[in-house]
Amino acid sequence: MKQVWLWVAACLVSVAAFGQDKTVTYLQDAASTPPDLIISLKHLKAEVSFRPEENLVIGKTGFNFITNRYHTDSIVFYTPDFTVQEVLLEGKPVKFRLQDKNLVIYPAGFLEGYGRESEVMIRYEARPAAGLIYFTGWKPDEQGKRKEIWAHRPHGWLPYIDARITVDMYVRFDSAYKVFSNGERMETALNNDGTRTWHYRMAKDHPFFSTALVIGDYDYKTTKSAGGVPMEFWYYRGQEDRVQPTYQYSEAMMDFLEKELGVKYPYPLYRQAPVIDYMYGAMETTTSTVFGDYMLIDPHAYWQRNFINTNAHELTHQWFGNCISHLVNKDVWLTESFATYYAKMFEKSAFGDDQYQNVKNDEYIQVMNAAKNNSYPVASSMGGVARIYQKGSLVLGMLRYVMGEEEFRNAVNYYIRHGEFNSTETGDFIRAVYESSHKPYNWFFEEWILHGGEPSYAVSRTVMDDTTGRRYTVFSVRQIQETNDLVGLFRMPIVFEVHYQDGTYDRQKIWIENKYHQVLIPNPEKKTVDYTLFDPGREVLKKVTFDKSFEELSAQALQAPGMIDRYDALLALRTFPVEKKRDLLSNCYSHETFQLTRSEILSQLAADRTEKVMGLLKNALSDQDAKVRYAVLKNVTPLPPELKPDAEKALNDFSYLNIETALDNLCASFPEDIDRYLDLTKSMEGWRGKNIRMKWLEIALNKGETAYYDELRKYTRPEFEFETRMNALSLAKKMNFADREILTNAMKASLHWNPKLSGVGKEVLTYFYQQDGPRRMINEEIRDRSWTEEERVKLNTFLNPQN
Repeated sequence: MKQVWLWVAACLVSVAAFGQDKTVTYLQDAASTPPDLIISLKHLKAEVSFRPEENLVIGKTGFNFITNRYHTDSIVFYTPDFTVQEVLLEGKPVKFRLQDKNLVIYPAGFLEGYGRESEVMIRYEARPAAGLIYFTGWKPDEQGKRKEIWAHRPHGWLPYIDARITVDMYVRFDSAYKVFSNGERMETALNNDGTRTWHYRMAKDHPFFSTALVIGDYDYKTTKSAGGVPMEFWYYRGQEDRVQPTYQYSEAMMDFLEKELGVKYPYPLYRQAPVIDYMYGAMETTTSTVFGDYMLIDPHAYWQRNFINTNAHELTHQWFGNCISHLVNKDVWLTESFATYYAKMFEKSAFGDDQYQNVKNDEYIQVMNAAKNNSYPVASSMGGVARIYQKGSLVLGMLRYVMGEEEFRNAVNYYIRHGEFNSTETGDFIRAVYESSHKPYNWFFEEWILHGGEPSYAVSRTVMDDTTGRRYTVFSVRQIQETNDLVGLFRMPIVFEVHYQDGTYDRQKIWIENKYHQVLIPNPEKKTVDYTLFDPGREVLKKVTFDKSFEELSAQALQAPGMIDRYDALLALRTFPVEKKRDLLSNCYSHETFQLTRSEILSQLAADRTEKVMGLLKNALSDQDAKVRYAVLKNVTPLPPELKPDAEKALNDFSYLNIETALDNLCASFPEDIDRYLDLTKSMEGWRGKNIRMKWLEIALNKGETAYYDELRKYTRPEFEFETRMNALSLAKKMNFADREILTNAMKASLHWNPKLSGVGKEVLTYFYQQDGPRRMINEEIRDRSWTEEERVKLNTFLNPQN
């Protein structure tokens, strides 16, 4: 992407020493301009119904608004794929036209006067394109799939202008289904035609874009947090047993956030519902979160993907995102970074510091992977997911580290109280930090939010005696990151620890801000250094080069108080041969209790076949933590005969993922027993796209049982949810098996609105298009099947990009 620079003079005072003015450089961001609002919507009364077999929305909306111009000659709503029958302004018909994807309304003359209160009614029908409102299970080729209608945004089914509004929503639909939307459910009324009207009210204003609709075969459970907030947990009818595994800790999350933020939950209730084929994890529509139904789990799926972190993330959004919304997309970090951070903090409160560090480690990996591509800031619409979510989360943790607990809490509380039920920008948060603390932290926001990159430190240490005989541990620290207009030197307080062999240690916090620093830690008693730590606990986001001897890494891996510091030592031990570290790692394993460190040890010992390691691996296969068991099943390949009985027990593991992995590894390691393993698992389906059954089919097909291609073919059909289709299509590619039905289903998948499914569909089609027979069938299907012209163009475009 071409980078365009915006130069802003930060200081216009002549600096004689340099002979020129100083400037500060920021990345120009097209998403920094607020919307041009001709009117400000205040209230919406919407009446909507649906004919899902026709992909049809029938609506009547009334908007109360005030004018933002002295002379208002037109009003523009976003109305893609709408047919508008009538528009009334202040109760009178007015002219209008549909232009591109907008409805332009022309008042009879001008709406005169700034701040004039008025109302407009729009009666319409809409057939929304894919990606606006989602109708699943209603098409003929989806028979057997869950019938749902859902939307996590108002676009495509309600006329839209960016606003914060109150709402009365009336949804009329078949009374056999339940309806989910934002706010309080005022009433449900049965109609004479067998439909039911559901009335939801948002009495407090919220971002209009944060509007939800879900219709399906649901039930829900009601509960309350300890603080008294009513909560609804929606689930598919007949799956009440999944409520507890899915929604566990939900009440505790509400209580945690109210206490942590010092602000009560801003709305009268909170509800959540799963939806099929969801393309993300979840979406924080106001009071009413929707999430992917692959997280509506039973206990066996917990270790694959549970709802806990996502649940806490979306609940946090009710404060950051809904009660306070970001004004422009450049500042979306004010929504997503806060939600990511407080979800992590809830996990710390519920599961302890080790899990907190584990989540931070995952965030670190994603941030550093993004850093390989560019150095965009957190406060940038171009920053990408890893910056807006993960890096922003880590940055908020660093702000807490720099400010201290009390100051940080006060600043966040001040920001919420002064910004609630409004839209804010990054500058508002910076101002809140200053006004609550009366300390200027602008330097922090400049280097971590408004500018990009991360510090990279080259660290070394030695022991030195000065001329008087006093001993010091000397750290040499250099900032070695490449600096440019976006990335400079970083100023941060960093802790240095020196641990001695007698069990004592010295600790100093030093501000590192220059290109080179030398830090001296006095050692007046001339104790023997055991190991040293640079930034224990990984408080600062950074890259570090710090070469240590095997002996120092050994001491750190065994004795460092923090799990993440022991883990860092284990990572550094990867470069040493197993013969040198076998006894050390075995000793470390016996002292570790958390899965991250235990799994790292197991991965480094996976190829070792000594008796000592075999005993350790055998014990690990019966560890209480499913992720530790998984580390053996995944990394020890092929399985040695000594582990065969214990690995076979994993075919009945509590975790679906471990059963799949055990089946795969056992069949590869002991092919003479494949039939027995297939028989033991023949009735298992698993979760996340029938993971166990897909592995079972792969193994059966590889051994020549071609009758199972019928089952594989079935799972590629649109009647199945997206992950089953993805897994089946990927397996068809892996088996190099394609017939007309599979190729047609791959084409349908490639056109799907879920990018995960469409990506796999395109990948499979592209693969088979290189082969003569499948290419001929694909071309015939494109020509002969009743695709729309738009669908034909899309298929031909990615299959023949040169054309």
